Amino acid sequence: MAAALVALALVFLPGSRASAADLTVTSGNSLNVTGSAVSVVPVTSAVASALPDEPAGGAAPEQSWLSGYHVSGFLSQTFGMWQNPSALRDFTTSRNNLATSRTWLQIDQNLRVNDSNNLFMRLWFVYEPPYAFNSASGQGKYLNEFYNQYSVRDAWWENKTGPLTTYIGNQIVVWGQSLAFRVGDVVNPQDTTWAFGFANLEQSRIPQWMIHPILNLPEWGPLSSNFVEGILIPRLQPMWNSCDYADHRYDGECNVNAGSVNNGFPSALHAPSARFDVHYPNQFVAGRTALLPGSTNTAGPFGQPGSPGLIDEPFSKEFYFCSDLGSGGQPFNKVPVGLQRPCIPHFGPGGAVNVGQWKIPATTVANWEEGLRLHTLIGGAELTAFYFNTWDYYPSIYWQAYTNQWRFKFAPQQYVGVTGDMPLPMPSSVSEYLPFVGRAEMVYANHQPFDDFNPYDMISVRYSDTVNTMVALDIDQAYAPWLTDTGNLSANLEVEDYITMDANQSMQGGGAPFGGAGGAIHENVNKNEVNALFNIGTSWLWNDIQPAWTMIYNPKGNTFLLFPSVVLNPPWTKKYFMKLQAIEVMGGDMHSFGGGLFKGESMLTAQFQYNFDLL
Repeated sequence: MAAALVALALVFLPGSRASAADLTVTSGNSLNVTGSAVSVVPVTSAVASALPDEPAGGAAPEQSWLSGYHVSGFLSQTFGMWQNPSALRDFTTSRNNLATSRTWLQIDQNLRVNDSNNLFMRLWFVYEPPYAFNSASGQGKYLNEFYNQYSVRDAWWENKTGPLTTYIGNQIVVWGQSLAFRVGDVVNPQDTTWAFGFANLEQSRIPQWMIHPILNLPEWGPLSSNFVEGILIPRLQPMWNSCDYADHRYDGECNVNAGSVNNGFPSALHAPSARFDVHYPNQFVAGRTALLPGSTNTAGPFGQPGSPGLIDEPFSKEFYFCSDLGSGGQPFNKVPVGLQRPCIPHFGPGGAVNVGQWKIPATTVANWEEGLRLHTLIGGAELTAFYFNTWDYYPSIYWQAYTNQWRFKFAPQQYVGVTGDMPLPMPSSVSEYLPFVGRAEMVYANHQPFDDFNPYDMISVRYSDTVNTMVALDIDQAYAPWLTDTGNLSANLEVEDYITMDANQSMQGGGAPFGGAGGAIHENVNKNEVNALFNIGTSWLWNDIQPAWTMIYNPKGNTFLLFPSVVLNPPWTKKYFMKLQAIEVMGGDMHSFGGGLFKGESMLTAQFQYNFDLL
């Protein structure tokens, strides 16, 4: 029983977090979009409030283990309504307005064993009702239970021995600094099955079982706050929830390693789609898509209602090479006749296109992931550098030529990154009111795989080095008497540029995991994929009213994602609050990975949350 109550203390070191889903304060500048959370009592204050004062001049009396035990958490209920259900015709035949109804209970438990050992456990209990959206797709038996969780989200042990602090267990390690884009944040995979693709990153990260030591180093000249941080992640990463996919992609892997890769891609299921899926090509494009033999129906994507005859890339490749799949009748087929041949004798189960089980790297020692990170301060500048040897979190699609066999495989990857931030030098007359802070990070990835949808080439994967960069400017809690007497002003501007060094028109997002093209389906890879975030927030009446404006812009299709919100607290307590928010997807290209893929899924949400502190 005691073991079930054990919890590990949330410890934050400069520039590094080891936590399961760091609960962000719902302040005016919160970037939390579809969910919300509140800050837990820090370990130090929690422990201090739990332990009695030591008598002066003598040893402390004997204490029970409960004196260092702390329990806190929240109960949250979110309701969301589609603004225009008829705009979802690409996804479902349902016209029900209900977009989401999510009941979420989080319980955090901290146990301070002694000065050197702390334990933490986070429990998640999530329930969502059956949705007409899923039931109308014919996949309700899978999807109507898909979003529910009753699990230990993360649990770990912290041990301090001299200058060495070691975390062992299921945890999250954040090395990046971006608020909205995954640049240096390369350690943990992500689960977007329930979150519309815009969940707070802290909530959507998947904790990993790992050994995570941090060794404090002595100061050296101008270098202070020095430490070196390591991670060792085995491939044994079971995922008992969110694993029952209708396409059986993780059959036999759920209790082994399904938790080691991204879940969702981007939603729970494609063809037909689950909620929060993306648009697919809806018309025949010569040289990219293909038609089933005898089909003239080109009104929608393959597998979607109303267009069973359209074959999307890269699977269209098979229909250009295989003569028994109508390659001779494909419009604009430039595959030489000498390369076309019957493929049916090689076919196995699964029909014309058989994807089969996804090939997650096996749980062998050779496949373990390792990372190393250095941290230092030079004056007011905080600098880090890291190396991470891992696997892509999105798969690439490989075709076994002249068969119906397609395999989703994850490729090995190595990342080298640097981050930095510092207060910007400003005249005191300006910095008094506008305390600007600059941030930047860059990650280089060697030999990233991208899906090749050129139907006239049997090669199904191309490779390119990538460089993911981000620069940001922050205003943190600026004194703004012209705006509010009881609050302050915070703002953030981030610009991300995901550079594909060898981009060409035959590449689409596949294995590339974190940048503008990462994981995009049916989207051409741009040389430079640019996204910009702007966020501004304030508060009035001692944080009782907290409005915020958050938006992301992508030049492709002039795509805007808008997230205006307001948090309302009653004046007599901060234990509960209500958050009202609109999620608007606007743009002229519904196949733009900058957000146009979600066009039609605009919604209005209302969230009610109660925060508790039991022990």
